[in-house]
Amino acid sequence: MFCFNNGFSFLNAELNLQTVVEEFITNTRWINQKLDHFNPKDKRVWKMRYFKRLSFLKPNGPIYLFLGGESEASPRWAETGIMYELAKETNGAMYVSEHRYYGQSKPLNGTDAKAFKYLSARQALADNANLLKTIKRKSIFKNSKVVVIGGSYSGNLAAWMKLLYPKLVDAALASSGPVLAKTDFYEYLEKVNDNYEQYGTKNCLATIRKKFKRYDKLMQSSKGIKQLKAEENICEECDMSSPENQQTFFSSKVGEFMSNSQYGTTEIIKSHCERVQNSSSPTIPPPESTRNNCICYDFDEMIESFYDEENVWILAWIYQTCNEFGYYQTTSSDEQSFTDNIPLEYYIRMCRKLFGSEFDEERVNEGVAEVNDLYGGLNPNVTNVVFSNGDLDPWSTISVLEDLSYNAPAVVIPRSSHCRDLFSNRLGDIEELKEARKNIKKSIKKWIGADC
Repeated sequence: MFCFNNGFSFLNAELNLQTVVEEFITNTRWINQKLDHFNPKDKRVWKMRYFKRLSFLKPNGPIYLFLGGESEASPRWAETGIMYELAKETNGAMYVSEHRYYGQSKPLNGTDAKAFKYLSARQALADNANLLKTIKRKSIFKNSKVVVIGGSYSGNLAAWMKLLYPKLVDAALASSGPVLAKTDFYEYLEKVNDNYEQYGTKNCLATIRKKFKRYDKLMQSSKGIKQLKAEENICEECDMSSPENQQTFFSSKVGEFMSNSQYGTTEIIKSHCERVQNSSSPTIPPPESTRNNCICYDFDEMIESFYDEENVWILAWIYQTCNEFGYYQTTSSDEQSFTDNIPLEYYIRMCRKLFGSEFDEERVNEGVAEVNDLYGGLNPNVTNVVFSNGDLDPWSTISVLEDLSYNAPAVVIPRSSHCRDLFSNRLGDIEELKEARKNIKKSIKKWIGADC
């Protein structure tokens, strides 16, 4: 029932499906980091987790750092995928960092705004810079080039590392990085709509629009709500006359369409359309994994669920959206088929509920403006950075889709989705994706002088 798609967590899950033919020999390490890199008077430190693998390293071989994002870090990035291939082909060292406040890298306990005060992209970038400087002090890395790699939010971090630390970082791959912070991210559902129009079955979009409009109409009366509860197996005690509960319902219903665009394929979109159109029910059929017991679309219960141990990453990520990025996937555009029932206010209410009344729309807008001013939005002043995107991915609408310069190219992969280029080739991958991976590696090797 939550409209934030955690790209990094999904990537880790996908990573576990990759074939690894070698024994796992990635080591876990810890490094002391300053709590506040920008206050010299604050001497507090905490331990950040990272992973290390030197299997292919030769003296002065390149250093590859996969930047952690908005979930627990995975050592598997050093065991398969594009970083692994680059390290193997260039005799490099591999590291994977874990983002502060995620996984086991917890600077402070607590889940309120005070505890999250030191959670920001800027602090995380400084963490990674400190890690790289520490690694570079070792004699074996005296003349090593440094490459940073990231996907989704950590794709932003990869580009921004090259921006803020150009003497430390020699090259970067920013995969599916939404570098433009945006409060009302209405373009996301516009892109979902376009994908279903382009790749869905005939009249699929019209069917989707009709069914969502019917939901909207049923919500307008007690009789309609009673019917909706029966059709959708909504718990009797659930108050579906509440606007925020209705918005939670629509957020849940649009979720599968979002997921299929962000992580899926054209075939998955077509298959979903067939399921929607072939259903005899006037409702949107739920995913097959949906439980049989009743569901309550309760905004307050959803908020409470974020405090469960397995959902703590959600709180951290929501804080970052409230404080820095926005990224709120609303239905405020007329160019989408899911009605107008997920307004910006739905997300702002979430910010206020979780972190205090000061996190209003003005506060979110201020944070978004600061981020774009600092990093340059869609025009970061960088070189030796590849910006890669799949053209199915709704996040691509706020990413770099055209070359910034000869040495800051944009790679747009037809019929591909979120961060697919970060993985190794596997059965079923389209040729365009395989070719993109090859070209990305070619650029990285050229920039670090390893293309001989």
